[in-house]
Amino acid sequence: MSEVKKVKLSREEIAKREIGATEVSKSQKLFLSIFFLFVIGIYPCIQFVYSSPLKEIRPAPTAQKAFKQYETAIEDTSLLRAVLLTPAQEFLTKCFRTGNEKVIMGQDGWLFYSGDYDYLVNPGFMQAGRMHKRDLAGAHPDAVAAIKKFADDLKARDIRLILIPAPGKPLVYGDKLGAGEGRKGNKSFDEFKKQVESFGVTVLDFTDDFIAMRKDGVDSYLKTDTHWTPAAMQLAAKKTAEAIGDAEPDTEAGAKATITARGDIANMLKLPDVDNIFPKQTVEVVQYDAVQDRNSDVLLLGDSFTNIFSLDAMGWGSRAGFAETLAHELGRPIDVIARNDAGAHATRDVLSAEFLRGRDRLEGKKVVVWEFAIRELAVGDWTDSPLELKERGESAFLTIEEPKTVTATVLAVTSVPRPHSAPYKDHVMTLHLGDIDGANEALVYIASMRDNVWTDAARLRIGDTVRIELKPWADFEDEYGSWNRSEFDDDELLLQEPCWGEIVQK
Repeated sequence: MSEVKKVKLSREEIAKREIGATEVSKSQKLFLSIFFLFVIGIYPCIQFVYSSPLKEIRPAPTAQKAFKQYETAIEDTSLLRAVLLTPAQEFLTKCFRTGNEKVIMGQDGWLFYSGDYDYLVNPGFMQAGRMHKRDLAGAHPDAVAAIKKFADDLKARDIRLILIPAPGKPLVYGDKLGAGEGRKGNKSFDEFKKQVESFGVTVLDFTDDFIAMRKDGVDSYLKTDTHWTPAAMQLAAKKTAEAIGDAEPDTEAGAKATITARGDIANMLKLPDVDNIFPKQTVEVVQYDAVQDRNSDVLLLGDSFTNIFSLDAMGWGSRAGFAETLAHELGRPIDVIARNDAGAHATRDVLSAEFLRGRDRLEGKKVVVWEFAIRELAVGDWTDSPLELKERGESAFLTIEEPKTVTATVLAVTSVPRPHSAPYKDHVMTLHLGDIDGANEALVYIASMRDNVWTDAARLRIGDTVRIELKPWADFEDEYGSWNRSEFDDDELLLQEPCWGEIVQK
C-alpha cells in the first residue's frame, strides 16, 4: 500500500482552517450579542443618569457655535472624565512631567499656556490660508481691518489710539521651552505692526524690554501664571504714560504689600496637590488709591493683564494693577473698561453697548489705550463693534433704582463655562427675564460661577420660574464688571439697561 505524502501547511493556512472549523451555538451567539450590546449601551445610560445631555442645550448665535458649545459641554460633563481625569493627570505630571491640552511644562518648574505657545510656533496669523481657515470656523480673523475701523472711528473724534499687544510668556522665556537664544515671535507680527502704525496708531511692544529685565536678573512673568510680574507691569505703565504724554507722576508713594498666590496655569492642571508640585509664588506689589473717573480724558480697554493685581477675584490682590499704576504714572485718574479674556472684542463690545444704550463713553476723551494678549492676533474674534449713539426710547424693561424682589420667568440664558474648563474661576452670566409683575421684562447680570463652583443661577433654564432680587447694576459694576461675562448676541437686548440679580432662596 503506497504511503500518503504529508503536506506541510503554512501558519496562515492552518489559521484559515481553524477559523473555518469554529462552531458557535445559537445560545452562544445570542449571549455574546446581548453581552456586547450591554457593554456598549450601559455607559450612555449611566451618563444620562449622572448628567442629562438635555440640560446642556444652550442658545447660541449660530448653529455651528451651538453644536460646538453642546459638544464641549457633553465632554465636560462626562462621568469618565470626572472619575479618570484627575488621577490620570496626576500620574502623567509626576511620572512624565506632562501637562495637558492647555498647559505646557517647561524647565525648572516654569509653566506655559498652550495658546501662547501656539501663537509663537504656528504660521503667521496674517497668512491668507490661515485666515481663511479661521474664517471657515466662524471667527473674524482680520485684526488689521478691525483695528483700522476702530482707529478711524476714534480719529473722527480727534482721539488717539495706543495699542498694547501684551507679549506672551514664551516670547520672553523661550529658553525654558528648549528654544535657543534670541528674540522669537510670530512671523506676521512685524508686518502687522507696520500696517497698523501706517493708520496713525501707536503700537507699544514690550518684548525687548521684558527680555532686558531678565538679563538684569528681574523676572518679567510669574512662574506658574500667564501674566506679567508687578515689576514688568510697572515698567509697561511707565512707558505707556510716556507715550500718552502730558504725564505728571503722582509724588505720593503707594503702599507696598506682599501677595502669595497660585498661578492660573497651575490651576489648569486640575491636580489635588498642585501646591506640592508647583509651589505658590510670592510677589511684592504697590497699591494706589487711584479712583477711576468716567470723565477722564484717557480710556483704558484691557483684559486679564490689566486686571491682575487689580481684580481681587484673580487671587493676586487689588488696587495694584495696570490701571492704578498707569493713573499713578499719569498723575490723574483714568476711565477703565476691563474684562478677562477675549481681548479682541470684549471691551469694545462693552463700549459699543454703552453707545447703544444712549451713553457716549468717549465724550471728552483724548486717548484710548487698548491692551490685549498678543495671542489674540492669531486666535481672537475680531468682529466689529460699532460706535453708534442711540436715543433711548420707551421700554418695557425694568430699570432699577432701589433693590426689588420679583418673581419672573426665564426667557433666555447665556452660556456658562464648566468649572475648571476656563482659565478664570469666576463668571457672570446674563438672564432675560419676563412675566415680572405680569408684563415687564428685565436684562439681568448674575454671578454664575465663583471660585470654580457653579452658583444656582448657572443651572437656570428657559421656562424656569425664579424669585430674584434685582439691584442697580451701577452699584456692582466696579466689583463684577471685570469678571468674564457672557452676553446675548442680540442688538435689541443690548439696548436695555441691565440690573444686577441675586437669587432669593425659597
